[in-house]
Amino acid sequence: MTGPITAPQTDQPDPSLNTLLHAAIDGDSTTSGTAPHTPQELEQPDPEFQLRGLAYNPLADAAMPLFGLVIRLRSLDQCNDVPALYRSVHNQITTILEEVRQSDYDDATRLAYSYSLCLLMDETVMATPWGKHSTWSGCSLLSDIHKETWGGEKFFTVLSRLQMDAAKYPHLLELMYLCLCMGLKGKYALQPNGDGERQKIIAKLHRTLRELRGPAPERLTDPLSNVAPRHYRVNQQWPWWTPWVAVTAVLVVAYTVYAIRLNGITREVLNALDGVLTL
Repeated sequence: MTGPITAPQTDQPDPSLNTLLHAAIDGDSTTSGTAPHTPQELEQPDPEFQLRGLAYNPLADAAMPLFGLVIRLRSLDQCNDVPALYRSVHNQITTILEEVRQSDYDDATRLAYSYSLCLLMDETVMATPWGKHSTWSGCSLLSDIHKETWGGEKFFTVLSRLQMDAAKYPHLLELMYLCLCMGLKGKYALQPNGDGERQKIIAKLHRTLRELRGPAPERLTDPLSNVAPRHYRVNQQWPWWTPWVAVTAVLVVAYTVYAIRLNGITREVLNALDGVLTL
């Protein structure tokens, strides 16, 4: 039914994720892991999902089309062309990575970012009834882009190390938080109490991100600013035809007045003529 998956060729090197993370966290990285909070710098038109420009985090904003695809794939009962889907997702991830590469993120951030997206997409497809037995399993995104066949444990190892220096990687931590909320399970998919442990990690990561952002506002808006005082009354709104009625009424009154006056003058003239003729 489907042909073998042929991964798009790429000439990008794939350095060790752990090596880059150790170097970045220990201060050996030459670039900062924090990028400007302007998603417009990374905004590109997406032909499938119009989900860009909704997040202040450039990493999350660039990944929004993939998140939308994850939701769509989970609702599919079947996929008739898995190789075409694979190539499309591979190209999207490659495009996203090229887009992020133009921003001010270090190598460790970009590599962990790519790793998280590949793992999320692989897990999503493998969890579907049509994906687990497809050719995708023989050539996953992780195996092609990162030369690994199992990344369920490394994701959480990387996450733990990033939380040690959370202030340096807020955007990446938020992206990984979104991946977890989208259903990424990793090694906890096979553990008896995996969902419970995963929820603990999500809660801890949420607290970390909440501390970085500061306290949440108690109220998003001031509800009293839109409340009208008791003495306020809505101005009466006249219908659109009111001016025409008013003009018509004025013309009728003017015509009536002039008609009455003309009738009176005419009567006086006729009476005067009658008086002259009777002499």
